[in-house]
Amino acid sequence: MKERLITPAIPPQATDRQPTTIRRQALLRIIATIALLTIGSALAGTYSLMVDRERDIATSKIFLARHYTQKLLQLESSWLDKTAQIRQSIEYLRNLEESEATRWATVRSYLTTQAEFQPFFNLIVLASDGATLFRHGPIAHDFGDFGAAIDSGWHFSATNHNFYRILTTALRLGPDDPGQMVLFYPLTTAMLASLQIPDVQLSLEHNDKLIVNLHSGQGGSRTDRSILSLIGSKQITQVRLPWPYDHPSAPTLIIQYEFESSVSFVDFVVQPLVVVVILMTALLWLSLGRWLTRLTRRLESLGAAGRTFAIDGQPAAATRLLAPATAIADEIGQVAATWSDLVYQVDEREHEQRAHLNTLAILNEAVLELDNTGLIVRASPGWRQITGSDQPLDLPLAWFIHRQDRKSLDSALVALRADERPQANLRLRLHIDSEEGQNEKNATWLECRLVPRRDLKGKITGFCGVLRDDTQTNLHKKQINHMALHDTLTDLPNQVLLEDRLKLALLMAKRRRQHVAVCFIDLDHFKRVNDSLGHKAGDRLLIAFAARLRDQLRAGDTVARWGGDEFVLLLSEIHQAEDTYKITDKIAEALQFPFKIGDGEYTITYSMGVAIYPDDATEVDLLLSRADRTMSYAKSQGRNQTCFFSALSDHDRDRQKFHLQNKLVEAVTAKLIEAWFQPIVTAADNRCLVAEVLARWHDPDLGWISPATFIPLAEDTGVINALGHQIWLQALAALAKWRERGHPLKLAVNISKRQLLSPKFTEQLVNELELAGLAPTDIALELTESIAILDAAKTAIRLDEIRQAGFKIAIDDFGTGYSALSRLHEIPINALKIDISFVRRLHEESGHAMIRTIVQLAKLLNLQTTAEGVEDAATADKLRVMRVDFLQGYHFAKPMNRNDFTNWLFSREDQDSRSGQS
Repeated sequence: MKERLITPAIPPQATDRQPTTIRRQALLRIIATIALLTIGSALAGTYSLMVDRERDIATSKIFLARHYTQKLLQLESSWLDKTAQIRQSIEYLRNLEESEATRWATVRSYLTTQAEFQPFFNLIVLASDGATLFRHGPIAHDFGDFGAAIDSGWHFSATNHNFYRILTTALRLGPDDPGQMVLFYPLTTAMLASLQIPDVQLSLEHNDKLIVNLHSGQGGSRTDRSILSLIGSKQITQVRLPWPYDHPSAPTLIIQYEFESSVSFVDFVVQPLVVVVILMTALLWLSLGRWLTRLTRRLESLGAAGRTFAIDGQPAAATRLLAPATAIADEIGQVAATWSDLVYQVDEREHEQRAHLNTLAILNEAVLELDNTGLIVRASPGWRQITGSDQPLDLPLAWFIHRQDRKSLDSALVALRADERPQANLRLRLHIDSEEGQNEKNATWLECRLVPRRDLKGKITGFCGVLRDDTQTNLHKKQINHMALHDTLTDLPNQVLLEDRLKLALLMAKRRRQHVAVCFIDLDHFKRVNDSLGHKAGDRLLIAFAARLRDQLRAGDTVARWGGDEFVLLLSEIHQAEDTYKITDKIAEALQFPFKIGDGEYTITYSMGVAIYPDDATEVDLLLSRADRTMSYAKSQGRNQTCFFSALSDHDRDRQKFHLQNKLVEAVTAKLIEAWFQPIVTAADNRCLVAEVLARWHDPDLGWISPATFIPLAEDTGVINALGHQIWLQALAALAKWRERGHPLKLAVNISKRQLLSPKFTEQLVNELELAGLAPTDIALELTESIAILDAAKTAIRLDEIRQAGFKIAIDDFGTGYSALSRLHEIPINALKIDISFVRRLHEESGHAMIRTIVQLAKLLNLQTTAEGVEDAATADKLRVMRVDFLQGYHFAKPMNRNDFTNWLFSREDQDSRSGQS
């Protein structure tokens, strides 16, 4: 990395092309602009000329159409007049009333005589029934089915190729014999000539065929329909005029004439355009010529300055060349000033990069540049310090990496090359010559970070990377991981590692249908060792005990320090449960010998409890719990012995309690504890607005077990939190369903001391209420008097937090605990529940006085009161008189499971609504 870092980027293709000056480009653009303006002006003038001509032509067409329409109407009128004259002449002869043999001869003679004075007639006479009576003329004789032709008024003769106008008129053949005369008038060139005016050519067309042409005779092909064309100042145009009284069989009169414009294209467009172009060219040249010359020189100075700086890298020389460009404070001057600043910034940046390279040279990290294949192109001096290699740089990076890690490096380069990720972070080992015998502890670990290097188009052309010797950090991480999973004194696995191995062992045992044993060991009277010999001697004894214990186990077994003087053995791959006895006997035999501590020898005994999977338990926590409790049982039986969970005596009281504890743990784990509900009614009108949530447990073997029995056991075994949480969730689910059905019921839920003092107890309650769609105001939390008063300062803080969240708080079994009136007002509560023992003595004077005192005290403290254990109407009435707010007991309802309570609740609501209506 000694070469120049900043090199002006000049695209290779730029030096191969012929340079084009700005002056030439400007000239070409001026010429193009003039050409475009000329073409645009020519098109505009031409369009204006065409519009004027079209307007004049349209006017002439309208005139001709009106003129020849009048002419054709006059022609039709003359034919009608002539038809009427012939009819009058024939009727005047009165020969049509003669006999059939003579009258038509007379008519024919008359028509023959008339032919000498006027054009020849073609005539047909029809009877009243349409029968042909007389024909005269070749066209009349050739005329066949003339019904349609007579109706249309037109006929084309295939004999002489003439077109005829057919006119009909009534002809009286006798006194009572009306007939019809049909005359044929030919359309001839003579007829057209009579209509023609100067400079106009006329022709007739029928069904797109020329039938009469004034100049070329009759017949012929279809006429050419002229279109507007620009030929100097003259233009041929055409008008197509339908025959008056338009009929599909009627011909069309074609009027063709030559239109001559008063203004020619050259005079109107070409000459003015030439003058405008000359003036525009002169104006542009005079106004832009000198300015473009100065502009070009200023721009050339920018290029010269850039080339100079690219060659020698001297900012002062480049700045001098920029003087013409900066002479005027316009955009070019701003670019030149910016270019001057950029030159100095580039020079300063290059000095900074050289300083950075010098800094990299003293660092222990290596900075690399790789090509797209992974070859090392450049490397900082730190690379040689890390690798200790003098190999040339044109080698692949993978050549320096341990072969087991090369696949990871190759995969990272492939991913970067495919642009699948922005960077790659790797941990690699350096390659050494003798990898076969390389010790993992002696390997040199590298932390490697690679990013793609791109060209100006964004294409990946290589990679940049930073490598750091991470060997010591890796060793420290391993040490930290080892310390996190091992006991610092004995170097045995700790609880975390033991539980992880136990989970794996149970999975393997389940798959292989084997057994796993967990042995809890507690040293007997170890405290005496610490007290008599000191803690250091006690630590040495623990280390010696752990070492001897470890020596007695198989390769796949685990011994862990649970804490203090407790150890746990994990015995896996046991084919039969009885094999555990052999292992524990072997351990007992080895540990009976004294341990040498310092100058003395000391014998120490232990108590061991063993639980076996799957006979005693199938879950990790339950297996550990049963082994622990079995060890406690061994200590309670005199210590220095090993007890198996399956071998405990069934008739022993401790065993019964122990058995019940295990049953309870299993029930809580399996979520078999149910939430039951007992209504609490208002004393005034017996409405059920609150229900107390109670825990009930039914064991398949032991039947119903009283809460007075299993609640203390749950507190002793540490499952009270799990039990309380299960009851809480069941209660929320039930309340949410009742709310969906529209009942405004609220719940009273008992909480234990452990629950109350849990750090996130209030937050958990609020979150779970929110998930159920409920609010804290729907719940009253009940706690016993002793819990509320014990450590009143801490309890008051937690209760205040609960009350601030919106919960109501009630003291349960009030009067049976250890409360003092001086502390009662310090606790943020809402209600007192009078214990059942006082309610049962209500009919005695002392009991009556006690309840009255409690109620009066509650009223003074603004607290609500609830009486428990109300079992008859007389008791309920007395309590109402004493102004107790709420009543609870068998007189109203016993505790019920969810389904029964639901039926009771809504059936009672129906009864209340019916009684209210009545």
